[in-house]
Amino acid sequence: MHLFYKQTLHLLDTELDRIKTALDRLPEELLWEKARGGTNSIGNLCLHLAGNEYQNIISGIGQKPFIRERSAEFLAEGGIEAGTLLQKLTDIRTQTRNVLATLTAADLDKEVMIVYPPGAGIESYTRTVLELLYHTTAHYSYHTGQIVYMTRLLQRSDEHILKWKH
Repeated sequence: MHLFYKQTLHLLDTELDRIKTALDRLPEELLWEKARGGTNSIGNLCLHLAGNEYQNIISGIGQKPFIRERSAEFLAEGGIEAGTLLQKLTDIRTQTRNVLATLTAADLDKEVMIVYPPGAGIESYTRTVLELLYHTTAHYSYHTGQIVYMTRLLQRSDEHILKWKH
């Protein structure tokens, strides 16, 4: 496997481990807690990360069927437990690993079309595999930071989630 794909998986797996730690520290009743109207819960962010990774890597790069309902990721208000969310993220990561295992260095420059359905409010676009993987990794890290910070605010104890104080 090309070094860039290995590094992408390493970074994504590191962030998934942080999410797992956060979900393990958070009481179930706070998983769907929102700071105020118009914000997202940790549950929403987990669904969103799963949808984004699936759309960009598994569907876009891997050419699997498009099955994402992006707006539903943000409209959900509960009903999914932390363990189920973590399993969804983990299953998608396994699929991502399988897609990346098939790619070569030459595929980094391959253009991929990311298609949104009509009325989604987001325009479809074309990016290279390299751009999609870079974007997906940065996007995952950004929302993981939100999940970690929200967990720090909501958890009952004052334990640090990462290995350093934050």
